Amino acid sequence: MDELGKKIDKDSNNFFKQLPKVSQERMELAQYFIECYIASRQGLTKLGILRTERNLQGDYAEWLAAEIMGLKLVQSTVQKAYDAVDDVGKTYQIKSRLVESLSQNTSFDLRSIDSYFDYLVCVFLSPKLDLLAIIRVPYKVVRELGIQTKTTFRFRWNKQVSKDPRIEWIWTKETSKPKTEGDMD
Repeated sequence: MDELGKKIDKDSNNFFKQLPKVSQERMELAQYFIECYIASRQGLTKLGILRTERNLQGDYAEWLAAEIMGLKLVQSTVQKAYDAVDDVGKTYQIKSRLVESLSQNTSFDLRSIDSYFDYLVCVFLSPKLDLLAIIRVPYKVVRELGIQTKTTFRFRWNKQVSKDPRIEWIWTKETSKPKTEGDMD
């Protein structure tokens, strides 16, 4: 360690010692959780779940959808039009939202509806990142049901949209298993 590193380390130790005992314990606990977080990110990266420095939610949702649906994630994590491809070349834009339940209104925002993809895959996660559902929506339906804002195109999820027969329910927590093609009809 160079001199500056030793000085910073020495200064931070003195700083922590000057804190009240409760604050020292909180700092130690915070450092422990940060170390766990960093180790977890490294492990999730090795597993191929984390592919970017973005938040865990987005990368995890893409990975879950790809695993459950048998998709191949594209190599470029900045691919603007789509995130994954299936065996026959169909393209998938994958988006996720944290919700308490599937009855909660939310929206899945796209940079642009003009960037073509074959399907929008919506992944619903609980605040604890438990998988609640995955749906697949054809591009044409996304265009029809979505709305353009000043900056994004929004596919709104609400009770009416959830009943649209063109939306394919790929997986739901209630079934706890991927749906087969026969289940989706």
